[in-house]
Amino acid sequence: MIKKIVLLNTAHKSLDDRVFYHQAQSLINQGYDVEIISTKENLTKNINSIQINSFEDKFLNKNQRINEIIKYLSNSNPQIIIADSPLAVISSSIYKRNKNIKLIYDITEWYPSKKNLTHNKGINKFFKTIFLTLLNLISGFKSDCFIFGEHFKSVPFRLLFFWKKYIFLPYYPDLNFINYFPVERIKSAVNLTFSGIISEEKGIESVIKSIKYAALKSPGCTFNLRIIGYFPTNEDRNFFEYKTKELPQNIIIYLENFLAFPEYCKIIGNTHIFLDLRKKDIENSLCLPIKLFYYLACGRPVIYSNLSSIKKAIPNIDFGFTCLPNDYESISYHITEYINNPKLYNTHCYNALRISKNKFNWKLIENDFINFIK
Repeated sequence: MIKKIVLLNTAHKSLDDRVFYHQAQSLINQGYDVEIISTKENLTKNINSIQINSFEDKFLNKNQRINEIIKYLSNSNPQIIIADSPLAVISSSIYKRNKNIKLIYDITEWYPSKKNLTHNKGINKFFKTIFLTLLNLISGFKSDCFIFGEHFKSVPFRLLFFWKKYIFLPYYPDLNFINYFPVERIKSAVNLTFSGIISEEKGIESVIKSIKYAALKSPGCTFNLRIIGYFPTNEDRNFFEYKTKELPQNIIIYLENFLAFPEYCKIIGNTHIFLDLRKKDIENSLCLPIKLFYYLACGRPVIYSNLSSIKKAIPNIDFGFTCLPNDYESISYHITEYINNPKLYNTHCYNALRISKNKFNWKLIENDFINFIK
């Protein structure tokens, strides 16, 4: 059996829910020696028998980052590397020269994504897009095999590197982490939850406006909106404050900081309806939202933007609604429908939990992952 596996992250922190709480823990349970190296924080610790040796690369240039990663890999001496980005793959490929090491590219992010191009405009943006795209394709060439988180992100790699082995490993949660709350009828108050990046692009305006429409339709009901997340910029915070200045009195907003994964899983189920109304640009539409599967595991209905990625993963939705994110009238109608129709609400709660248990949880795909590593 292969003894040492390194999960190398330059796009995710050490305690990322997919990497630490699912992949690494499953590998530890199979007797592997597992180490996580992340370039997002300074952290050296052993948690649940998983060794974490991470460093902060924020003030390093590209060559310094690569050299530092190679140094950490040399100290670790792994036989398998699971890398999460082109930088991680390129660094690992330099380290593995003339070594009997398998390099797996775990693709969960678009590359380049909007955030990679934020500070570029015009011709500079065009050339950087070309450069980063080529870098991603070179990473595919350098990799021995692939792990794909979802369909659309897999397409170019499956077409260009059709001879390489791969596995689909979606973002399903281990249900043991989820704290389940019994379903109760919505009476005088409805609890709604939005979690994630709090920005216009991620749909916070659509969430607020849709709830405002619903609150005006149901003045006798209190709308408790819990927002769990963070503002990426001061402009986003100012935008949020402006949009929440004048709201009906029956809307109460609770703003909470982003939580560590175990705490997040314990509390999110204490809600009636989950909302995610991100804008339907190309990238958002083709990205499958991770939190969707956590919401289903809570056994609660969801109201999401009608993204192509959701339609591809779940063609028949019987646990909520997908809508145009700016169709506030339709979204507010579905919210009030859950309030006024207990039978529909209970059915969608039941369907959400059923599909999570039967199809969308980590234990159903864990053995596929372990066998792929073997």
